Amino acid sequence: MRKLAIIGAVIVVVLAVAVYRAKLGAEETQGEIDLLTAEASAIGKDIAVMKAEEAYLTRPERIAPIARQQLGLEQAQPDQYTASEALSRRLGEERLTLPAPAPAEDASPTSAPLKSNEVKPQQ
Repeated sequence: MRKLAIIGAVIVVVLAVAVYRAKLGAEETQGEIDLLTAEASAIGKDIAVMKAEEAYLTRPERIAPIARQQLGLEQAQPDQYTASEALSRRLGEERLTLPAPAPAEDASPTSAPLKSNEVKPQQ
């Protein structure tokens, strides 16, 4: 009977230690969860700020003057738009022709003469 009491006491102590360690592990895990939640919240705020900055920077009334001043672009006119059905017909009608190359003044002896439809490669 005494051995049974000692074995029971040891089991109770082992279980108490196990419960204590589980409690500490749960507290550590909760601390990590809180840190990750705070980090996710901060990242969410950063994303919201970046989206607001993107919305501000991509406003047409901001981009239009920059495009005109620095790139020389103008707003598209209604006659420049084409319906998608007519696009294939329009592309089929246009033929791309290259201008005839001008005679080279300082032709090197290694360069071959160009045919009328060839383009001289850029160096």
